[in-house]
Amino acid sequence: MALGRLYPLAILLLLLAAPISSQEYPPVEADIRIDLDSAFEDLSPLGLDEARELADLEARFLLSGMIYGYRFSYRPSDRERGIGEEFTVEAVGEVDAERLVPVDVRGRENRVLLLYRYYPGREEHLRISSWLSAAVPSVIGYGEERYVLGHEGKMEAYRQALKEAVREHLRPRVRNKPRRIEGELFLIDTPSVGVQAGKYTVRMRLKISLRKVDSYSTY
Repeated sequence: MALGRLYPLAILLLLLAAPISSQEYPPVEADIRIDLDSAFEDLSPLGLDEARELADLEARFLLSGMIYGYRFSYRPSDRERGIGEEFTVEAVGEVDAERLVPVDVRGRENRVLLLYRYYPGREEHLRISSWLSAAVPSVIGYGEERYVLGHEGKMEAYRQALKEAVREHLRPRVRNKPRRIEGELFLIDTPSVGVQAGKYTVRMRLKISLRKVDSYSTY
């Protein structure tokens, strides 16, 4: 089935029954691109439904990072001690999934492009404002993963970008290799996502706050 024939119906299904949200505070937006050929074997309506599900998950991950931030724990590798690298990250809080309805949907060749707009409440707006303060350090993280992995590859590229942002922030500030670092990252805006040399490439602008830095000397 031709992709172009599916879009009028797809757009209608995507935009119907959009929840009414408070617009007292400025919205937070996320642009999501789903490449159908890397994630699915055909362009059937089921494929578009799955594309919408993946876009919703990605939008929730990104918008949660723009409102609540991500909590991370990072253990650098240490060959001398026989310790491998470990990085875990999770959203501090998650936006309401029922309010994640795209306000714009476009089709281009084998891609679906969706714009999500989320209106934060008062507490969410205050949290955003505190993170965007000039007193909170900024950092940029870069990540990549194989394009053939499809959407899972893109999500792993996000994770790698978050890890590299932590490493970049620590490099000039922590002289001796730490045992473990814990803190939070806050996503400033929609990451830049591209494809180069067969890999997803991601660039994320972030704010960072270190909560705990454990050194080996303390044990």
